[in-house]
Amino acid sequence: MLDKKELQKAVNPVYLTAKGTLSVLCQAKDPDAEALMTLIGLETNLQERAKTIPASISNCYKIAQTARYEINNTAALRSNATIIVDLPSGYSPRGFRVSSAGKRYFGFDLPVVIDDMAPAVQKVMTPEQRSLSSYHAVDATNYQSMKEALGRVEGELCIVTEGLLGYLNEPELVSLCEAIHRLLSEYGGTWMTADLSILRIYALTLGTLLKGDELAFMNSFKDKGGGLADVKMNQNSLFLNGEEGAIRFLKNQGFTVETEPVTLYLPDIPSINDELRNVYRQMNMLTMRVSSPEAWKDPTPELPFKVESLVTGGKLVMKVQGRLDTLTATDLLKAFQESSPQTDSIELDVEKMTYISQAGLRVLLMMRKSVQNPSGFKVFHVCPEVEKIFKMTGLN
Repeated sequence: MLDKKELQKAVNPVYLTAKGTLSVLCQAKDPDAEALMTLIGLETNLQERAKTIPASISNCYKIAQTARYEINNTAALRSNATIIVDLPSGYSPRGFRVSSAGKRYFGFDLPVVIDDMAPAVQKVMTPEQRSLSSYHAVDATNYQSMKEALGRVEGELCIVTEGLLGYLNEPELVSLCEAIHRLLSEYGGTWMTADLSILRIYALTLGTLLKGDELAFMNSFKDKGGGLADVKMNQNSLFLNGEEGAIRFLKNQGFTVETEPVTLYLPDIPSINDELRNVYRQMNMLTMRVSSPEAWKDPTPELPFKVESLVTGGKLVMKVQGRLDTLTATDLLKAFQESSPQTDSIELDVEKMTYISQAGLRVLLMMRKSVQNPSGFKVFHVCPEVEKIFKMTGLN
């Protein structure tokens, strides 16, 4: 039986990529990252992978990661907003920078990340930084979870998404856009991201410094992050149709879109020479604002998440109610693990399940694989919204 943290890791393996980011920032001698690293452990597989990377390539990763981190820091600090929402915050030390500049910082991420970060920053931040920083477990596709985390805060938001968008499937991306649109309609402000360039910054750095083919470098590690996170990367409307297609999609979601070269947000960094800075001009920062703020109606209250389980005659019958997402998938996995040793078939009644994310889909696949005969796993009473997600993600 897995404990709480192991359950969180099982349903959200994407958190491993965030630890890799912290590791690279430490190698780049970022002092805030080094302070955090003493309190945030690295899994053995990450440490072993790091040992296999040649020094020349490791150096390129450090430069690219530092550039990416500083570009997003500058975007947050230059914005007119007094409140920075870091979505996802990962194990990044961005909260140190933002709070040191006198802005309010909200770090939003998976429960497994926040459970590590919240106590760690309390130990290494100054009292002034702690007073302006807070970390919250949220589901990025769920407006209500982010609204509750923001509490009674007042002022415009700058929502920064770094390293998130490529991991979302299409239904999750649409839900994320709706959630951000609601928040910006209510608070005002901007949504900023350079995620469309997130792979190119590594490929361009490797290609420029090692005098290789950018496309070859891109292809060589395109799926590495996805493999670590157990998802297919960049398979949504922001990545499949080029930047013009991404902008069309965002406009259809109710945003205006401004593009600027990321170099406008790149401070002077000794390791980034003029040649690198010149090639980085190919990449853009996207800034979104709500094109016509809507007076969103209060959503119909979500049913609270609940799982009911009954084992009868070697069959596990489960009823799921509410949103099966990042925050609740562990509850379903726990209930399944407590019942599964006694079962050889599973029936899942999802009549009252209103949404399912990749974390929830991952749990359903674990359950399906647990029965020897595929026909022994059945899902009943699927509502139209969830059926649409099943079809879009291939889990018919």
